Amino acid sequence: SDQCKCSRWAVSLSHAFEHSQLEKLFRKGVQCITQEEFDKLSKMRHREDTLAALYGRLLLREGVRKFTNCNWEDITFGRTERGKPYTMTPESAKFGINISHQGNYVAFASSCTPRVGVDVMRLDKERNNKSADEYINSMAKSASVEELKQMRSQPTEAMKMTMFYRYWCLKEAILKATGEGIMQDLNRLDFRCDFADRYRQGCFITSTTMLEDGKLQRQWTFEESFIDNNHSAAICKEKRAPSYCVFAKDDEARIHFSKIAFESLLDHASVINAQPQDGLLAWEDFCSKPRKMF
Repeated sequence: SDQCKCSRWAVSLSHAFEHSQLEKLFRKGVQCITQEEFDKLSKMRHREDTLAALYGRLLLREGVRKFTNCNWEDITFGRTERGKPYTMTPESAKFGINISHQGNYVAFASSCTPRVGVDVMRLDKERNNKSADEYINSMAKSASVEELKQMRSQPTEAMKMTMFYRYWCLKEAILKATGEGIMQDLNRLDFRCDFADRYRQGCFITSTTMLEDGKLQRQWTFEESFIDNNHSAAICKEKRAPSYCVFAKDDEARIHFSKIAFESLLDHASVINAQPQDGLLAWEDFCSKPRKMF
């Protein structure tokens, strides 16, 4: 159908842990995914990762449901050889979908273009007592000469690290859009940012470009924004979009991440794989897992 399929959603983990209805939501959620998806959740060691994986599956399904009006139980997903999820049914769903998790958020992006990648980064991660320069040096082989110059020339430790994560986030986004997932020589990807566009909460930057092996890659467009003060996100998608896409209609279009509550992810969900005792055992298993120390 000719409606724009572009959306940007983020779900908070900390918000769920403070939620009085978490047990009810979790027990329903685990029954609204396939057994195979459920088995993957069960194997996760920490509560955060378990919940993030559940969110990821629910986000993908809700995204497809929203833009195709297909019944929850009729939606199926496949994975490419490299592990990138894509919609198998309905076959009409030719739009791109992708998810990412780091820190407190699971992020979802959909695009009118078949290929899209999203990456979210937590900006204040523990650096194991390394200075920013030491950290950058340890990762230097993944960065281009220009990127290293920009990182090292930042005036403060925090700004150096933010610059580091900015480039890392962009590289993850392109690898997820192409579906490659990994690349031997990340320094072949050379991102050029227009520093007149300030990178901070509230920004929506589309001026960043990428060179690969020294050649400008015009077929991709990048979107950089923040989910909150210390989580940034990058999206990579194909530049050529259908005429009904908001980004095709308007050069200045902006779609910021909107925060989605656990319960609204389940509004249109239906049970596709009943769990014993209405999910009670799954909940008890979840509660027995340790939490990460943030």
